[in-house]
Amino acid sequence: MRFVLIILFCTVLNTHLSAQSENDIYCYIKQIGIKFPEVVLRQAIYETGHFRSNIYQKKNNLFGFRKKRYMAFDDWKACVDYYKVWQDKHYTNNETDYYVFLQKKNFSGRKKFRYDIQLQRTHIKATLNCIVDGKKE
Repeated sequence: MRFVLIILFCTVLNTHLSAQSENDIYCYIKQIGIKFPEVVLRQAIYETGHFRSNIYQKKNNLFGFRKKRYMAFDDWKACVDYYKVWQDKHYTNNETDYYVFLQKKNFSGRKKFRYDIQLQRTHIKATLNCIVDGKKE
């Protein structure tokens, strides 16, 4: 019986932490001016399996960024900062749908994989609310 209670407690705690992390990450994404913040949050959720992946937990890598190997960041904010630089460099046509852009850019690294559809299906668990520039959004 104790084992079941421990599993239940860990599940509830993990759900709470994921929801909190989603909102924290979303607010930081908005704060630094990343375009399409909900799509980018969906990427972080998808790439990390709701913040459970080893690459996120050990390397603070929210988006699966690689050079030859998965990149490591000092913290999750550094990874989001890196995303901002990446987005500013590569997303140059503001008329392009961002899901289409990610698909054409092959962000997932897997040819013929419908990354855009997977992101659209990715569920955001948290209620997203932030204060950006003194306004609640």
